[in-house]
Amino acid sequence: MSGGKVDEQHHNQGDILSSSASSLAGAWIKTSDLLVDILIEEGVKWVFGIPGEENLDFTESMRLRQNSIKLVLTRHEQAAGFMAATIGRMTGQPGVALSTLGPGATNFSTCAAFAHLGGFPSVFITGQKPIKDSKQANFQIIDVVEMMKPITKYTHSVPSGNMLASTVRRAFSTAVTEKPGPVHIELAEDVASEPTKRLIFDKQTPRRPIAEQKAIAAAVDILKDAKRPIVLIGAAANRQRAINALRNFVHDTGLYWACTQMGKGVLDERQEQFLGCCALSDKDFVHGAMDYSDVIVMIGHDESEKPPLIMRPGQARKVIHLAFTPATVDNVYSPTLQVIGDVANAVWQIHEQIKEKGISWKNNQPIYQRYKELADSKMLQGMDDNAFPMNITRICADLRSVLPEDGILSLDNGLYKVIVARLFKAYQPNTVLLDNALATMGAGIPNAIACKFLYPDCKVVSISGDGGAQMNLPELATCMQYNLNVVHVILNDNAFGMIKWKQAGAGFDNWGLDLKNPDFVTLAQSYGAKGYRVTKANDFAPLLAQCLKEDGTHVIEVPFSYEWVSQNLTTIPTQVVEMHKLIGQEFGVVRKEECFHREESTVTQADSVAPETSVSTRTATPSMTPSTFMASKLSRPVPSSSTVQVAQRMQSTVAGQDSYSVQPGAKLPFYLAGEPMAPNSDLAVVNKYTLEEFCKVALAEESHVEKATEIAATVGAKKMRELPAYVRQQILQNIVTEATRRRDEFGYYLAIEAGKPIKDARGEADRLIQTFQLAAEEATRIYGEYADLAIAERGKGYTSVTKRVPIGPVSLIAPFNFPLNLAAHKVAPAIAAGCPFVLKPASSTPLGALLIGEILASDPNMPKEGFSILPCSRQAGNLLTTDDRYKLMSFTGSPEVGYALKKKAGKKPVVLELGGNAACIVDDLNVGLSRVVDEVVHGAFYQSGQSCISVQRLFVNETIYEEFRDALVAKVKGLKAGDPLDEDTFIGPLISEKEAIRVEEWVKEAVDGGGTLLAGGERFDRVFVSPAVVENAPRDSKLNAEEVFGPAVTLAKYSDFAAVVNEVNNSKFGLQAGVYTNDWNRAHYAFDHIEAGGVCINSTPSVRIDSQAYGGVKDSGLGREGIKYAIEDYTELRVMIMKDAGKL
Repeated sequence: MSGGKVDEQHHNQGDILSSSASSLAGAWIKTSDLLVDILIEEGVKWVFGIPGEENLDFTESMRLRQNSIKLVLTRHEQAAGFMAATIGRMTGQPGVALSTLGPGATNFSTCAAFAHLGGFPSVFITGQKPIKDSKQANFQIIDVVEMMKPITKYTHSVPSGNMLASTVRRAFSTAVTEKPGPVHIELAEDVASEPTKRLIFDKQTPRRPIAEQKAIAAAVDILKDAKRPIVLIGAAANRQRAINALRNFVHDTGLYWACTQMGKGVLDERQEQFLGCCALSDKDFVHGAMDYSDVIVMIGHDESEKPPLIMRPGQARKVIHLAFTPATVDNVYSPTLQVIGDVANAVWQIHEQIKEKGISWKNNQPIYQRYKELADSKMLQGMDDNAFPMNITRICADLRSVLPEDGILSLDNGLYKVIVARLFKAYQPNTVLLDNALATMGAGIPNAIACKFLYPDCKVVSISGDGGAQMNLPELATCMQYNLNVVHVILNDNAFGMIKWKQAGAGFDNWGLDLKNPDFVTLAQSYGAKGYRVTKANDFAPLLAQCLKEDGTHVIEVPFSYEWVSQNLTTIPTQVVEMHKLIGQEFGVVRKEECFHREESTVTQADSVAPETSVSTRTATPSMTPSTFMASKLSRPVPSSSTVQVAQRMQSTVAGQDSYSVQPGAKLPFYLAGEPMAPNSDLAVVNKYTLEEFCKVALAEESHVEKATEIAATVGAKKMRELPAYVRQQILQNIVTEATRRRDEFGYYLAIEAGKPIKDARGEADRLIQTFQLAAEEATRIYGEYADLAIAERGKGYTSVTKRVPIGPVSLIAPFNFPLNLAAHKVAPAIAAGCPFVLKPASSTPLGALLIGEILASDPNMPKEGFSILPCSRQAGNLLTTDDRYKLMSFTGSPEVGYALKKKAGKKPVVLELGGNAACIVDDLNVGLSRVVDEVVHGAFYQSGQSCISVQRLFVNETIYEEFRDALVAKVKGLKAGDPLDEDTFIGPLISEKEAIRVEEWVKEAVDGGGTLLAGGERFDRVFVSPAVVENAPRDSKLNAEEVFGPAVTLAKYSDFAAVVNEVNNSKFGLQAGVYTNDWNRAHYAFDHIEAGGVCINSTPSVRIDSQAYGGVKDSGLGREGIKYAIEDYTELRVMIMKDAGKL
């Protein structure tokens, strides 16, 4: 009897197969018909996949039952598997995916692993060649069952039709049993087509075992003694009965709670007891809250998820693991007690016993309440950011404002997922779908599609990065084929952004992760979808709302950047530490355990818990906003108009500081002819942040300078001149080696003596290393040339050879602002060229130069007579300028001092690297608003603007002016000032109080003259000035016309490019200028017409690459630095002319 005829007969009877299956038991039926009937009995409504020829019996059986079960034809088997897993995730009942054998089946591997780690019940059905009589040998055949074993709960190949019913029932039962997950059934082509007797096992729901009473009692005993317990909700708590039990438990007890990424939505995150989502494993605000807990109840935690916190052996805090399955104890998770069984029942039992004992924490957790106030205010930062490309924080805020409470957000994987998990509050279960187990890319779009099949009236949005989106973007065709109303948002940063972020964090070069993307709008339209591209931040929310109202499939491309996220994630640890300090002061309570840090306690009694006062009675410390919180810690508060955040004025420490060679109170020698000498300790080195003395340095007198000069001009000159090139190279390379070894130490001293933020200080140490490395390479590349001089008859027979010889002793005067690298730019070419030198470092920052001296003094290859490093007064150092024994003077500093020295220098050549009031033209934003703003802000305000090439005058094309101005001001207002040793500090102190007063006065003069103050400009805490932006400052104001050397920038618009170039030139300075433009005619015009030593295209003028020719024109200096070019200044050409050389 033909199976097909039986099917036709049944089909003609309507849906009798699903409604009266038992009446047909025992009848003969084709095996594929029986499989489809069983699926219908199991409640399956859709089968997602791509059939192959081995599935044709199965698809025919589905065709005959299409009123009861649908085939959803996807564009890739992986997408089908994601859809099936999502059906299981959302309903608790297995979704079904279908593929053929071989390549189709292997495409299930990622989605099966996704379901396996995530705990999503799903059934994967694959075809296979005939197993009884195949004529195709091993064509396309792999052992799919063996392949699926590690990533499924059950996998089986059906050997015959009479084994199908039991195999399928076992598969479905296994899929939903805790922990739920995927199962796999292989159905060969010949088995599918063979007849079998109709048999369908009754569907049964296994009862979960309940936790033993001893475990429940033990949990209650732990909780009754707890003062500050916290509930942490994990993925396995997302079961309907468990959700109801948890709601009642948390509501009645007043417990504060947090969740894992996959526990989002189990409870409404608008609740006042919600402390946050553990999107990171540690060092987030939520972990700071956990520091106060004495008990954590982990409900439904699954170790397949990325750890929500890092536990440490021997900790005092108790952890209760309440879940369906036992915990896997490892280095990061080792619970005190395990309560294993049905989660809903266990929560209910504990709740009932706690009620009986009268235990409650309701309205009795002021520390958590206060901490939540502080954390919530900080989490709001960036949500109103208008920068473009957009930052993910703003995107989160817009998504939440537009999506309805029951709307579903389906996320792909990337760093943005972490931020969404932290900031996007879920109001209902299963409304934020993210994967924190396999964490695969490519799932966001298919998961959203599955949700639309389940809930056609629900608003569904997927979020994917440009990389992840392209893994399953062809499923747009699936959306169109089935008329799905869904919105797909693509975050485009033209890169695999998260890995690129990690790459940069690991210190690797940017390589191999940038994408050349298609036009996503056009691509969407080619599928028949509606495509949009956001062009400014304020357009995203209205566009999303419009798309959700309209029918159809929509794709919204959102250009975005990780820069804001990267910068702000790194500030969280410092913010949490400050919050702990504040709460310690308010409540006198120590953190019970340190989820967040393993450093100092907030009070001295290590594990004491002081009595807590009610928040309603706390009047001593008013509630603070994020901008006033840190400022309140200062001895002198930030003016109210300033938005700079400043840390408490107490010096931080850095790792390894105790092992550094210079400790507070030390006395350092200077180096005279290579010998350390300390005839006095007259020069105090002041910590520019604390304004306290850090150490003392010996101060050279005029007699010391004279002696150094005489030795350099005699013995030193001879010994240095005679050094072979390879030995000079070895000396320089030794400095590279030692400075690399002591790089963090160098950075620490620089942060102390110059007030330079520690990140910039380490960066300068890196530049010193690179500068000496460049010099080591150039030391063996000082070439001459051979020339035939027979240019006329009188030159017949003449040839010449030229070579470069050391010019002789050189005097070097270094500034305070880059005391390491600018000293290196003078010392390194001197050694490379073979010149003895005497270096005078700035009196306010001598330590860096003396460290170079320390390294040189211990190098046996370096002639001691070849160098002296002498901190001294201007009067004592006068000899460095006037003495003719020096054959060159190199000075970096102010124009006034530089040109005054030049007048005294006599016949010797002088290299002057002087000041500037660098201009930057922003002609277009083709490289991106966020990039330009970030670079301009950094260029203007890094090391508080104390750089001769810091951005001082900013000219912006009128067509983009307002957008740029608003983004610039917002960025500037978010800069953090404070302790230079704080990793998060960007604005440090100025070099002295006198300079801070001057900068403040210049800003006031510009404003009084008609300029508009858009940000900052006020001095606080003696040596700080809040970063200032002054719009339309008068042309002749000092802020425009002079070198400000402080954190201030002027801003003006322009309409004519040639005119603005003239305005750039309307300055007595000409060091460097920056131009942002993608118009190469304008770029070349700027290069040809701007009167400056350097023109930086698509960059600020604040860039100096240590190999470049660097120097200025007009009042900005004479000569060029940059190792290769400096060596030319430090050497002279000498020619040997030969007559008839080589003739016999």
